[in-house]
Amino acid sequence: MGEGDRAFLSQVVRFAAALSTMFIGYGLIQPLISLYTTSFVGASYLMVGAMISSIGLVKAAMGPVSGFLSDTYGRKKFASAGAVSIAVSLMIVAFAGSTVHLILAFVLYGLGQALFFLALMTSMVEAAGPARRALSLGLYEGVNSFSILAGTALSGPIVAAFGSRMTFGLAAAFSFVSFLICVLLMKETMGLRRPEGGVLDLKGLKKLVSPEYATAMFSAFLFMYTHSLFMAIIPLYTTITVQLPAEFLPTLFMGFSGTTAVASLIAGPVSDRVGRKIPIALGMIIATASYSALLLNRTPSSLIVAGMALGFGVGFFHPVASAIVADISTSENRGKAFGFYRLMRDLGTFAGPAVAGVVSGLLGVDTLFMLSMCLSAVGAMLAIFVIKETLRKG
Repeated sequence: MGEGDRAFLSQVVRFAAALSTMFIGYGLIQPLISLYTTSFVGASYLMVGAMISSIGLVKAAMGPVSGFLSDTYGRKKFASAGAVSIAVSLMIVAFAGSTVHLILAFVLYGLGQALFFLALMTSMVEAAGPARRALSLGLYEGVNSFSILAGTALSGPIVAAFGSRMTFGLAAAFSFVSFLICVLLMKETMGLRRPEGGVLDLKGLKKLVSPEYATAMFSAFLFMYTHSLFMAIIPLYTTITVQLPAEFLPTLFMGFSGTTAVASLIAGPVSDRVGRKIPIALGMIIATASYSALLLNRTPSSLIVAGMALGFGVGFFHPVASAIVADISTSENRGKAFGFYRLMRDLGTFAGPAVAGVVSGLLGVDTLFMLSMCLSAVGAMLAIFVIKETLRKG
């Protein structure tokens, strides 16, 4: 192992620790958010979707801004600030006494995620260098998904023993640990360079305008659209429409998160060898087939298989799409490039529960699955027929 490999590994361990603690907390609350929200607004697809979509709306609004700020002031500061915001938001959820409290918490949660995850993603790309871009982003998504899996596995027993509010409080504690890791262990990867111009200077972004960047942004949108749709609607779909017990939910979410993690770890090194086009197309095709399976099957075993396949599909295409952004950006505009990329990703976080709530409430869940199937198919067509290969070997 060379000096460069050891330096990269040292950085990755720090990033992984910050990400893992944050996402274990997220895993704890992932199966709870939509059902917990019903205790404030009632068992309505539309109202629950509207409430949860506020997280994605704030993240989307802050995505480009956090990218500009990160390019100007560095990655470490904003990762730390984001972790604090997430910890505070989860404490508010734990002690919420009204819908107003819940909305405030969701706004702070979205703000914190926008700052924290962009800073960590950009840092990992910078630490990896050109030869390990997809690998680093695959590790990013893999660590996230395995940590969500661990948190989700713990969620059921913790809720049974201590209740939902205490579980949100424990998630806040994990977020605070992530903050400490950012402050004490994380190294700044941007170096001494500071870009010229103001914080919202658009200089250099014209070079990014291309079918490849647009496809990467659509992939980012679809990734978080799928995740937030799964989080917001699947618990209601399985317990209300299919009438399965709530105890079934951790298994379903663990399967989804587990296959997302495995696919992310596989997709990174595969993409660094074969390119970006094939992995994106393959992941989109698997996601399309998974939505059709959700549409046509309602038995517990078929739901688990469909959820696992969906997790594998999105886990396979998303780190590759992130690698495209790294391929076509430069050190001077990478934070901005990922900022607008995460804008689309976070619009997916908003659109997932919002679209799911409206479409399911007005037209039924089957229509929602058909719509999502079509979106995934469009992504596959873009990867196959529209974009050029961005991986440059040698």
